[in-house]
Amino acid sequence: MDCAVYVDGARRDTAPEPEELDERLAELSGNDFLWIGVNNPTHDEMERIGAALGMHPLAVEDTLSPHQRPKVERYPDHVFLSVRSVSYSDDDITTNEVNVCLGENFLLTVRHGGPSLVDARHRAELAPQRLAQGPITALHAVVDTIVDRYEDAAAELVNDVEEVEASVFSADRTRDSQRIYRLKRETLEFRHAVAPLRDPIVRFSQVADPAELRPYFRDIADHLQRAADAIDSIDSLLSNALNAHLAQLSVQQNEDMRKLTAGATLFAIPTAVAGIYGMNFEHMPELTWTYGYPACLAAMGIACFLVYRRFKRSGWL
Repeated sequence: MDCAVYVDGARRDTAPEPEELDERLAELSGNDFLWIGVNNPTHDEMERIGAALGMHPLAVEDTLSPHQRPKVERYPDHVFLSVRSVSYSDDDITTNEVNVCLGENFLLTVRHGGPSLVDARHRAELAPQRLAQGPITALHAVVDTIVDRYEDAAAELVNDVEEVEASVFSADRTRDSQRIYRLKRETLEFRHAVAPLRDPIVRFSQVADPAELRPYFRDIADHLQRAADAIDSIDSLLSNALNAHLAQLSVQQNEDMRKLTAGATLFAIPTAVAGIYGMNFEHMPELTWTYGYPACLAAMGIACFLVYRRFKRSGWL
């Protein structure tokens, strides 16, 4: 848990105990605010913090739920925002929930696993003149950090999709359908994290107070749109790659069948000749010739060679 009061943008550490929080909140004035960051809180811890901050019981309940759709809920004196952080590694998209409660003089972030938000706080503290504008600047720092990671994950996912495309269209026989399906499933999970967040951020860019912060939220909305466009492009590329892979498998199977057919034809010629001469008839050509047996073998060999050359020229072998 990281708890601090920001007075004129300057940090002052404070204890997260309810009595201490009540005292610090009572001392705040103007745009001064309290910023509390919690990771995986217990029910009792969240109840104490929520009571000290005057949060709505439903907001407290939502902060403890790690399986929510990204959303924004407005309460009389605070706003609840749920977003999902995204990380990508080894063809696997991992999403974790971050619940944020924005009040007039406080910001509460509750993280359920996933990457730390320490960088967001440190980066915000490097610009105290902006923090002096109130807790909404801290909200911007948190959401901006999370959305920037969307673009990082999308870039890594694009690299893996390009690897799949190169493998699908290579001359080697590959088995890419399983990986393509896995990437499509991860892309769908990525979309579920990004798409619902666009409308809430657009609304923040229109109503954020002070108005000087609205361009910053428009910048986040632009990054979100870029991430959403990247997801659509990735999904389309994966679908095309899967179709191309299946088409290549069909072509390869046809080639295999042609080779098998050509091979069967080559063996059919000597089989037919040997079958005829294997019949027990007394009056058959060349039975009494001294060189009849080698001549028969030579004829079969020449016939097989001519058929093989014909198949080779036509590309069947």
